[in-house]
Amino acid sequence: MIRMLMMNKKYTHALTLGFLTPYYDFIVNFAGFGRTIYEKIAGYISPKAGDKILDVGIGTANLALIINRKYPKVNIIGIDPDENILKIARRKVQKEKLSIKLTQAVAQNLPFVDNSFDFVISSFVIHHIPKQFKRQAFLEMKRVLKRNGKVVIVDFGIPKNFVTNIILSLFSLIEDVGPNKKGLIPRLLKEVGFSDVEEIGSKFGLISFYRAIKI
Repeated sequence: MIRMLMMNKKYTHALTLGFLTPYYDFIVNFAGFGRTIYEKIAGYISPKAGDKILDVGIGTANLALIINRKYPKVNIIGIDPDENILKIARRKVQKEKLSIKLTQAVAQNLPFVDNSFDFVISSFVIHHIPKQFKRQAFLEMKRVLKRNGKVVIVDFGIPKNFVTNIILSLFSLIEDVGPNKKGLIPRLLKEVGFSDVEEIGSKFGLISFYRAIKI
C-alpha cells in the first residue's frame, strides 16, 4: 500500500509518510542515523572559505548545520521539495542565526545555473527520489557542479553481510531501497559521467558513503 502511494509522485516525504515529518529528528536520532553520521559526512569534504555547497534534500538541515559550524566561511544552499520539512529547517537555521539558504525544489530540476557549486552533498535522499527521476537527479547534480567539484552521497547501499542483506530486504517493503541494495548509486554516478567514483565509508554495514568528481 505504501509503495503504491509513492508511485507517480515527484517526490516522497521524509520517512515516506508525511504525518511523520514533525517527528523526523527524533526518529532518525533514535534509529542511530543522526549526528555521528552527519559529522562523518562533514569530515569527507574539505571546503575552502567562500566555497559553495549544495545540500540536495536538506530535510531538517541537520547536515547543513554541522557543516556550517565546522566550516563557517562556506556558503550553503539547501533544497527540498517538502515545504513542511523546510519550515522545520528554517526555524533551526534562524535559531542559530546562520546564513544557510533554503529553497523548495526537486532534485531532478535544480534551480541553479551550470557550474555553480564546489560541492554537492546528499544524505538519505536518493532512495526517496521516484524511480523515473533518479537518473535525471544525478545529471542535475553533475550539471550544477564546477569542474573538479565533488559530490558526496550517503544512503542505504550494497549490504555488507548476510544480516544486513536481510534487514535491507525487509526495509524495502516500506522504503524504496531495493535499487540502492543492488548498487544503483555508484552505477548512476558512473553512467552520468562522474570520475573517481568510490565508496569511502560505511556505517552498520547498511549505509554507504560515496564520493565522485566532475572532470
